[in-house]
Amino acid sequence: MNQTRHDPLKPVLMLVLATAGWGVSFPLMKALMLVQHRLVPEASEWFITAQGMTLRFGLAAALLALGCRGRWQNVGWLEWKFGMGVGLFAGIGMLLQMVGLGHTLASTSAFLTQAYVLIIPVTLAIWYRRWPAWPVVVGCLLVVIGMAVLCGVDWRDLRLGRGETLTLLCSLVFVGDILWLDRKEFARIDKLTGSVIMFGVIAVVGMPVTWWMRPATGLTWATYGDVSVWIISLVLVLVPTLFSFTMMNLWQPAISPTHASLIYCAEPVFASLFALWLPAWLAAVGEVSYGNETLTANLWIGGSLITAANILVQRRDTTK
Repeated sequence: MNQTRHDPLKPVLMLVLATAGWGVSFPLMKALMLVQHRLVPEASEWFITAQGMTLRFGLAAALLALGCRGRWQNVGWLEWKFGMGVGLFAGIGMLLQMVGLGHTLASTSAFLTQAYVLIIPVTLAIWYRRWPAWPVVVGCLLVVIGMAVLCGVDWRDLRLGRGETLTLLCSLVFVGDILWLDRKEFARIDKLTGSVIMFGVIAVVGMPVTWWMRPATGLTWATYGDVSVWIISLVLVLVPTLFSFTMMNLWQPAISPTHASLIYCAEPVFASLFALWLPAWLAAVGEVSYGNETLTANLWIGGSLITAANILVQRRDTTK
């Protein structure tokens, strides 16, 4: 990836696009869950989420494997180590986030999940025994404030209960995911075949929950008994899965882990923007009740602070 040395904005742009892809997954997954509840009312959110995770990442692994079919003869231990590490971190993190969300407010979950934006610079400062540069410190503080505003966090609701603890654990696991991608030993590996392995591992991680939370016999696949479910699922596989995670694997190593974590914090901003117009279209496709959200001051202020933090850190990275 030597071209990134001559074009420092390219990896940033790729990660912003990847984050936008993850943002669109929120209204897509909510619409998918509404349609599947309409088809099988007794199916729990746990089952629907875990089954969707297994199917989504399993299909992504199969599709990308077909595209990489001429590369497998050169796959070595490092590709497997890369894919298994990223897959385990991402898969376990998503499961912890899902479990934690069941025991806390959605706004609290969204806010605490982004705790890695503080954990990463602190971890790196301890590891390298030096303080982060002042733009990084200011950028992290701006993101934390922006996330609190964007998510509408009520500080009176913040307590260290079961849901909050699991969500913080989820954030710690995502720290491992981001730092694993930054390991120098993976600099020259084939990231595409490594991504195939990652997708397969995430699919496997979701299987036990799918099996444990399955509904009555004969209804396991009834949640996919409508063409709208497959349309939404296909978009989920292609955009926030295949595209976003592959871009993350290819381009995140070109910038610092701290800068990458700041970019990823824009995910709720993109989710809120997509929620302004996408739900009504999805409601028509899936024949469910799902209305568009409205533009709020929280989105403007929170989004502006997160954007300002990324501009500040990017200016430091391109001028140092």
